Amino acid sequence: MARPRLEGKTRLDRAIAYVAPGWAAKRQTARLGFEMAAQFRGADTTRLLSEWLTQSLGIVNPDPWELETLRERSQELNRNNPIAAGITDTMVINVIGQGLQPQSRMRAEELGISDEEAQTLRRQAENVFDSWQRRADASNRQNFRGMQALAFRKIVEDGEIIVNLPMIKEAGRPLQRALELIEAARLGTPFGKTGVFDGVEVGPERKEPLKYWIRKANLTSSNYELPRYEWVGLPARDSRGRPLILHNYLMKRPGQLRGIPFFASALTHFKHLSDYMSAAVVAAKLAACVALIISQNDPTGAAIAASRPGPSTGGSGGVNDNLERWEPASILRLGLGETATMIDPKGVGDTFGKFMETGLRILGANSGLPYELLLKDFSKTNYSSARAALLEARRWFMFLRAWFAQDHCQPIWELVLEEAYLAGQFPAPNFYEFQEEYCRSQWIGGGWGWVDPVKEIGASIAAIDAGLSTYAKELAGQGEDWEETFQQLVQEKQYAAALGLIFRAPKTATAAGELKESEAPIDQPGGGQQ
Repeated sequence: MARPRLEGKTRLDRAIAYVAPGWAAKRQTARLGFEMAAQFRGADTTRLLSEWLTQSLGIVNPDPWELETLRERSQELNRNNPIAAGITDTMVINVIGQGLQPQSRMRAEELGISDEEAQTLRRQAENVFDSWQRRADASNRQNFRGMQALAFRKIVEDGEIIVNLPMIKEAGRPLQRALELIEAARLGTPFGKTGVFDGVEVGPERKEPLKYWIRKANLTSSNYELPRYEWVGLPARDSRGRPLILHNYLMKRPGQLRGIPFFASALTHFKHLSDYMSAAVVAAKLAACVALIISQNDPTGAAIAASRPGPSTGGSGGVNDNLERWEPASILRLGLGETATMIDPKGVGDTFGKFMETGLRILGANSGLPYELLLKDFSKTNYSSARAALLEARRWFMFLRAWFAQDHCQPIWELVLEEAYLAGQFPAPNFYEFQEEYCRSQWIGGGWGWVDPVKEIGASIAAIDAGLSTYAKELAGQGEDWEETFQQLVQEKQYAAALGLIFRAPKTATAAGELKESEAPIDQPGGGQQ
């Protein structure tokens, strides 16, 4: 008969753990000995797993000092570690690139208007946003595209970004809405403030964010004084539910209030790999040197050497100047009773490359990047493995891009369109009644190009011809707007026709993904235009 499991901890256990943690650990180990064998091997307490110590406190959010340490170490890596800096740059370039751009996707049938009217409104919405994004920065330093890259960089490095959304009246701004990016380190809890976790004031029941407490340093204090901080509590939303603060981070646990740096689980691996590289460099430098140790066996000679003036007396040589120069092509003449011992240090050997490769693969797995993309090295990769690696990386990039677009870009798009409507720049009938439909959009980022253009373009054409894809999806995959592309094609063909140029018949894709001449007349759908 199985022994009953002792659930929880008694007050005595807690008291002992507070006074004598070691004794408490022994009591817990003894208690585990009375438990029945686990149904799951991973929960066994056998000898092989007895050193696997775990702790479940039910705490969703780590302590502020722990998050601060993670952020500081992640920032230090991005400053001084080339691998960490390269990972961050690769993620920013592939996820954000030159910036995510909105495509309005409002539907005419949902708004009760004609397709022509809906098309006009879509263009007006995109034009309004394009005009606004040039002056999006509250500090007049960057446009919206540059702010996207900076915001996502801080999400990777710090785990989160805080965006203030003030209204600024200033000459030259098409709209008053602006963006202010705030470092995660400035979000904190004022001394004595209750109901606030690490800068986020939450509701008493649902724990929803109510205010964000931003720390503003007093720039007049000197470096030798403790900094004096002023705190500002910024509401999360206004009375109508509009966001006044955007707090963007990947949530990995229900109830999580602060973001965790992307490198948090790999910080120790970065440190060990960096230390190993430093040690290997030192070993290589030592291996490049040949040193001699001169031993004195004659007591008389040793006494004479000790009597010679050294650095302490302003001279040179003697026991106080043991390190002497040993240059190439030197001839060593030993004195009476002296012997020479050669020191030939060895390098790291053949294990260095294997260890580094294994460590880099671990870091690549943590960051979601394949080894080839991590080092930008495809010299040992064939077409199939390179394509598989890039496709796997793109899944991760597409997930991050979709998340960032919905959590960061979409709320800003909605606020800009609402203000444009109120300012008379976006004439949308019954805007508040159909606000969700008017703000419906798709965010498009830069394309990644093709590994084999002929095969991949052929596959895209075949997918469109078979009804498995659309021009909008294929062009979006290359970072292009399908409407702008079609309009540009029409303009180019009309201009070419006016000059008497003739387009060749387009090519279609075979089932094998190869291109062949199209059989469709050039004046029919799918054909060219003469």
